[in-house]
Amino acid sequence: MAPAMKTAVNLRHLRAFAAVAREKSFTRAAEGLLLSQSVLTVTIRQLEDHLGVALFNRTTRQVALTSDGEMLLVAADRIIADFDNSLEDIRRAATRRRGNVAIAVVPSVATRLMPALVRGFNGLYPEIRITLRDDNGRGVHRQILDRDVEFGISNVWRDYPELDFTPLASDRFGLVCRRDDPLADEDGPYNWAGIDQTRLFVMASDTGFFTALQDCPEFVERCPTPAGEVLAMVTMLDMVRTGLGITLLPELARPAAVESQLVFRRLTNPVVHRRLCLIRRRGEALSQGARRAWDFIRAQVPREIELPTAP
Repeated sequence: MAPAMKTAVNLRHLRAFAAVAREKSFTRAAEGLLLSQSVLTVTIRQLEDHLGVALFNRTTRQVALTSDGEMLLVAADRIIADFDNSLEDIRRAATRRRGNVAIAVVPSVATRLMPALVRGFNGLYPEIRITLRDDNGRGVHRQILDRDVEFGISNVWRDYPELDFTPLASDRFGLVCRRDDPLADEDGPYNWAGIDQTRLFVMASDTGFFTALQDCPEFVERCPTPAGEVLAMVTMLDMVRTGLGITLLPELARPAAVESQLVFRRLTNPVVHRRLCLIRRRGEALSQGARRAWDFIRAQVPREIELPTAP
């Protein structure tokens, strides 16, 4: 007959052993562990069988550790303490993450959408603090990949296999020019056919704007060599403001209503949208706070964004 397999020792055995050693009684130890005395006795016997030693000297009046039991108790206390401390460290870290959620967003989303969203979210969850880290399209993707943030909002700068993209909203591209530019003489949308690439400055290839335009055949066909690329939005608007040229921007990035020098005209034939996504690492769970922020943003942001026309 094959020998019986020994029961593998686990934390349950060590906790039971330590409880009996501490209480010097199977009855009191069983009560503290919320076990029946018979189950506790079997658990200790399994541990002794596995080790091949007796851990307790049992009499009708007391239960005392053997020398082997004293040696095991030192190790058992250390293992139990290390395990419990590790669990507590994880719990505390999870609590901190639930209380502070870092989100990477492109600047146009940071300035136009996030202030109202953060205010509304704080009203529902005052215990959760949102930290916004604005960056260009490439930077948002990189922050998520590097785990600097739990999730981000951008259009797809590059289709990384490590990331999941959940559609959030879209905003329409338009032409931005000076108010005294001939292109500003008419109201309403502007036809792509009228764009002069020798006057056109676009956002640099690091940005989500550039990626969205590259997905538009009309842009690639009509503007293969624009006048230049600019990385910073502030610089771009200053260039247009000083009369160096025109640019193409999505709705959320258009100059604010108080900007009296610039005009935004939505583009038509065709209508081109930038498609914003909620982006997270594939296969990784969000913390409780991040999940609440994610769900809140999805519920609050309209599927298509069109800002009121400036007066």
